[in-house]
Amino acid sequence: MAKKKKIILKIIWGIIGAFILFVAVVFVNLLIFQYTATEVSTGQPIEAYAEQHAALLVIDIQEATTGEISTDTYYKEKSDALIKNINHLTEWFQHKNAAVLNVRSEVTNPLLNLVNNSYAKGSIGARFDKRLKTVLGVELVKKKSDAFLNTDLDSILINNKVSEIYIVGLDAAHCVNTTVEAAKNRNYQIFIVEDAVLAKSDALKDSMMVVFRNQGVKVLKMDSLLSIH
Repeated sequence: MAKKKKIILKIIWGIIGAFILFVAVVFVNLLIFQYTATEVSTGQPIEAYAEQHAALLVIDIQEATTGEISTDTYYKEKSDALIKNINHLTEWFQHKNAAVLNVRSEVTNPLLNLVNNSYAKGSIGARFDKRLKTVLGVELVKKKSDAFLNTDLDSILINNKVSEIYIVGLDAAHCVNTTVEAAKNRNYQIFIVEDAVLAKSDALKDSMMVVFRNQGVKVLKMDSLLSIH
């Protein structure tokens, strides 16, 4: 009887040990992901093109952020107005024969997806928000915050001889901010369309607009963009 109890205890402790090890591995993966998520790519400085060409970069307007399955109440409340403005800009840039590039986030790490599968590859959350006007055949999938990192964004912009990037989408303090840093490393002229960008709160968004201006990024309203150009 005592021997049987020892065996049972050994099995129980083995299960507990395996569970603790699994939790530790997942935790380490989360730490690594969080540490590397804000990595900023360097890239090569762009050429001084004879003509100025612009591109609209739309970041992370997808079902997991602004769509029906989003768990962020603030994003969802602001989503109609945000997407309406972005769609208007998309149409305007297309009318100007300027590039419109839609970027979405996707997570392929199975351990991370066990914790939160909102952005898992193939999931509803990884898709673009169904209200978003997208350009057929132009889709970039990123694994980290930087839209340049391990995507075709560099080559697309260079092939189109783009020197001006207009950035809209989510989130001003995270993916937009990291992408701005990466674009600065490549000597792009960067514009943030203020009423087509969100952060986690109005206050945070306002503070990020100050940060961008201090970095030499041009922050402008959509109406002023449409009227000037």
